[in-house]
Amino acid sequence: MSDLLIFGGTTEGRALAEFCAENDIEAYVSTATEYGGDIIDKAEKLHILTGRLDMEQIARLIRREDIGLVIDATHPYAVQVTENIRRACERTLTRYYRLVREESAPVDSGRYFDSVSEAAAYLNGVSGNILVTTGSKELKEFAPLHDRCTVRVLPSEDITAECGTMGFSRIIAEQGPFSEEENISHITAAGAEYLVTKDGGRAGGFPEKVSAAEKCGAKLIIIKRPREQGISLERAKEMISAMRKRIAVVGTGMDGNRTMTAEGLEEVRSAELIIGAERVVSSFKDMVKEIFISYDPNEIAKHIAETEHEKIAVLMSGDCGFFSGAEKLLPKLAGYDVRVICGISSAAYFCGRIGVSQNGAELVSLHGRRGNIVRRVCAHERTFFLLGGDIAPKDICRRLCEYGLGDAEIYVGENLSYENERLTHGKAEELTDIETDKLCVLMAINQRYERYIRGCIPDGEFIRGNVPMTKAEVRGIVVNKLCIPRDGIVWDIGCGTGSVSVEAALRCECGTVYAVDRSAEAAELTDKNRRKFGCDNINIVTADGKEAVKTLPKPDCVFIGGSGGELGDIISAAIEKNPAARIVITAVTLETLNESIRLLEAAGRECEISQTAITRVKKVGAHSMLSAENPVFVVNSE
Repeated sequence: MSDLLIFGGTTEGRALAEFCAENDIEAYVSTATEYGGDIIDKAEKLHILTGRLDMEQIARLIRREDIGLVIDATHPYAVQVTENIRRACERTLTRYYRLVREESAPVDSGRYFDSVSEAAAYLNGVSGNILVTTGSKELKEFAPLHDRCTVRVLPSEDITAECGTMGFSRIIAEQGPFSEEENISHITAAGAEYLVTKDGGRAGGFPEKVSAAEKCGAKLIIIKRPREQGISLERAKEMISAMRKRIAVVGTGMDGNRTMTAEGLEEVRSAELIIGAERVVSSFKDMVKEIFISYDPNEIAKHIAETEHEKIAVLMSGDCGFFSGAEKLLPKLAGYDVRVICGISSAAYFCGRIGVSQNGAELVSLHGRRGNIVRRVCAHERTFFLLGGDIAPKDICRRLCEYGLGDAEIYVGENLSYENERLTHGKAEELTDIETDKLCVLMAINQRYERYIRGCIPDGEFIRGNVPMTKAEVRGIVVNKLCIPRDGIVWDIGCGTGSVSVEAALRCECGTVYAVDRSAEAAELTDKNRRKFGCDNINIVTADGKEAVKTLPKPDCVFIGGSGGELGDIISAAIEKNPAARIVITAVTLETLNESIRLLEAAGRECEISQTAITRVKKVGAHSMLSAENPVFVVNSE
């Protein structure tokens, strides 16, 4: 059956139906009334449905007929109908596009109202005959004025009978849109001093109503059009034409042969054109098909647009939903009839081969990219790495050993599902020199993984020196106020021992902390502490804060624990790179506090200020003595 469903009965709906008929395109066309269906030219591949449908009925229709694309060409004022269609498409995961009429320029001679009821209330307070051209649905609002009204409606016996029930005796039952001359005739026949209309645009004959009213001296009462966004009639026609091309984006599994699903293989066999990277399409070169070799989404989309083939299979290795090129390709295929068929992912295949469950595993792609390795392994019992770029299994094992995780259990898989498949198992410390194929995967199992994110880590756990350190309780307040995203970028300016950097890094497992300090000793201590706590997502910058921030990436959060007299430059750089960056400053002197407030307020930022005083208890002989830390001010700005 058809993949296309058009909701209309409007001028645009009829135009789309005619376009489908002229181009031999099968489509369902739904109209609210039988009359709306009757005026659409009958064609073999047009299936006309009449009657109003609610959201549930629309959803059932979409599922029953396996609709792939819905174009909503209903009247601009049919707000509830549009909402029902949109919600039904959301529920059924169906592509939906709203066709929007071009808006008319404001009419100086018209009086605008937000609703029909407001217009009717206004007319109730004035005298004079009225021609109502808003359609039959809203006539009940004008029923109290029936003795002064002529109503123009569709030529349907049901509609005219309903008008009579509401008390209207002067009825013009004709199909529009109407010419200026016809509008003048109707205004004159009604003796109308007021013409009530919606802004139906050019397609709805609105300009002809305006000119006729002005020539007849009738006052225009205009119901404002609801604001909406969507596509034009021409764009809708382009999308319908594109539906001739049926594109299957197929995940080929590991080798594109034995591990491809039967459904995917059927799509490839029935395709007229196969597209994909050389390695992926090699298994299908014996088929009598045209083949286009490319993995670039722009090249693929361009070739699809230019080819005359209508049945196309685009092949992606593995699973289209698992770190696949399909993610970048699909937006470029908007408007086509696209179906995605997932294959067996490398993670699923590999876990099956080594007998390890995927449940709870962290999935990380290092295929052509870099990322946090140690932090991910520290935070998860099982971490799966998809490789294929500059990072090889031996690099991961060496990194783990550097951070004290040499006992992590490692599985490596190469050339999965091919004849030369190789699986390797051992400890990280045993595999630091392993040579592997470039395209491979790795699973790290860490029995000592972190079961929770630590906060307020005791001061004594950090490697200390002669540089300042933000104490545990204050550190806990600071890190919480930073509200660090899991993939965030954090600046720690004046990092000292790196205690704040470490706690920030624990929270942005997929992000990066930039620890900045001019002191070489501070940089060395921060390096030791990042290794102790498994935080390879800390980048250390040894430089003045003013100079360092010039080259740092856009921050989500900034902590300034020591500025070296460059507070203003650091704040300005952070806000310039990201006006929404959250900034937290600690101050132990009133001068620093006042300067922080002044600089932030000058930058248009509001400040939340708190002061904390920590008192610890120490044992002195048989007694417990209170030992107070210096009070610290915390300035929070977002």
